[in-house]
Amino acid sequence: SSYEKGAKKCQQKKKESGKTAVEVARILGVSASAISNYEKGIRTIGLEQVLILATLFECTEKEIIEAN
Repeated sequence: SSYEKGAKKCQQKKKESGKTAVEVARILGVSASAISNYEKGIRTIGLEQVLILATLFECTEKEIIEAN
């Protein structure tokens, strides 16, 4: 699904940034397990968090929520 592809894209962006799940979780105000669940496509992410991730990873919101 588009959501699962977006989750993989987010995981890739996190890896490229050199940030750990714990660091990203702290920035978003969630647990590291929540980040893991998002990357696995188990948990959805809110719009505010998408905006923060797009800024953090220097990409578009679209890149966070769906595959290119």
